[in-house]
Amino acid sequence: MDLRFVTLNEIDLDDSAFEIRKFAEPVRLRESLGRLGILDPPWLRKKVRRLIVVDGFQRLRWAKENGAQGALCRIFPEDCGALELWTRRIEKKIFEREINLAEKAQIISILLGLFQPEEVPRFFLSDLNVANRPEVLRQWALLSARGPETLELLGSGAIAERAALEVAGWDKRSRAAVLPVLQALRCSASIQVEMVEYINEIAIRDEKVAADIIETPHARGIVVSKELNHRQKTQALREFLAELRHPRFSSRQKRFQREIDSLGLPPSMRIIPPPAFEGNNWRMELSFTGPEELRRIIDSAGSLVESDRLDAIFRPRLRQDPDERS
Repeated sequence: MDLRFVTLNEIDLDDSAFEIRKFAEPVRLRESLGRLGILDPPWLRKKVRRLIVVDGFQRLRWAKENGAQGALCRIFPEDCGALELWTRRIEKKIFEREINLAEKAQIISILLGLFQPEEVPRFFLSDLNVANRPEVLRQWALLSARGPETLELLGSGAIAERAALEVAGWDKRSRAAVLPVLQALRCSASIQVEMVEYINEIAIRDEKVAADIIETPHARGIVVSKELNHRQKTQALREFLAELRHPRFSSRQKRFQREIDSLGLPPSMRIIPPPAFEGNNWRMELSFTGPEELRRIIDSAGSLVESDRLDAIFRPRLRQDPDERS
């Protein structure tokens, strides 16, 4: 491998065979290039009469944009095989900085093009934090094949990894409908997965695609609302999807909340129903700052129990109303 100064005229910058796109603006790289120039020599490979880029696409494009004549580069011989070049390229990319989901998907897709799923070097998967299972690797490769629109959303850093894998097998319209919503809401990974799973389950049950669920007028109204901030939008959308997914359970929850509100309980007292309103293990939760407050709460609770105001809460359970079970 030679190390020498190469003029840009010698390089075919249009050959992107070895490019792994970031799908995000390389702001920090450009700032560094602007201050110090190219510190890490790009990698090139001889190909007939020209040189093609193996690593350093962004650096060389910056050089061309800024009128540079060329750069110091490392040059691999023409007989250096694609497997060796890709192995070096991927290892360098994994270890030089944190990669985003778009890059991760492309790397795994490339690895599956070089190796059988069971033959992919374990240290690559370990460093990528990817399970060594063929079905997981295929999901990543599927994401990589979904095109620039999906990869740009993954490159934004706003989409959680598991949520991305969940939508990998969805149709194009559904991905285009759901991923931008997750990006806009900026919610946690667990909430993203919860919403994606709800959407998928509702779509399967109703024999629709995911886009039909997230594009309903009510869901769209939540997402584009100018009165709600992103946290309020997230909560409203979660509640809407939960109600669609479990309409009877949601109806029972709403009735329970109305009945609790009608009791006028003090803020320091909560009545907690059994999970999914199944079973008879109800709980009361009290919060207090000292013995005097506790005595007042207990007196209030005693008055409540002796009255018939609690009957409305327990009556639906005594009737075993089947329409309010989840």
